[in-house]
Amino acid sequence: MIDLKHSSLNDSWEKTINTGARELGVPLNSNQLNCISFHASELIKWNKKFNITSITDPFEIAVKHFIDCLAIVPHIPDNAKVLDIGSGGGFPGLPLKIARHSIEIMMIDSSRKKISFLNYMIRSLGITGINAMHTRCEDLAEKKNFKHKFDFVVSRAFTSLDRFIDLSLPFLSTNGIILAMKGKAPEKEILPIRQKKFCMENISYTLPMGKYSRSIIKIKPII
Repeated sequence: MIDLKHSSLNDSWEKTINTGARELGVPLNSNQLNCISFHASELIKWNKKFNITSITDPFEIAVKHFIDCLAIVPHIPDNAKVLDIGSGGGFPGLPLKIARHSIEIMMIDSSRKKISFLNYMIRSLGITGINAMHTRCEDLAEKKNFKHKFDFVVSRAFTSLDRFIDLSLPFLSTNGIILAMKGKAPEKEILPIRQKKFCMENISYTLPMGKYSRSIIKIKPII
């Protein structure tokens, strides 16, 4: 584990994260803030070579990546097993794990360079109960060890809602829940799902600091 103070971001950046997290009801301690700051700092550094994210401004990274991801924390209980599909630069999986340490989480992505970054982050932060795998979820679904293993399957702006549900179902445990993080509630995507065998809740909120409209679509199959 390396010194988290190695982060190139300043105290003002951490204050932005701390303020936004508190507004979302997710208080963070100093170690958690250091971990998030280090994640962001390394994301900016790696992004110059590997194009991990299209968002490059530090303030926008704070709001649109990290604070945005922390919005999902209150919806996932302690000790849950979570699959993050299409994690990219670690969103929402890594901030979620930092904020709720007791969960077990697997992050998957089809981009090898992004998974290399995530494995570097896991090693650097020295955290356990989190893994990153280079795979497509369709391929992972064929492996018996991952079928119906997860209490939650999550994603952030990954694909259409209908397709995300289809991809998630093989991984859900009994009473498992799908959480899709979206921008403004996509009514055209939601309406067809309501007609199928799912309980659905649209949790709309305003993202702190930037005041962007966001929604978490909570989906539970009717058994």
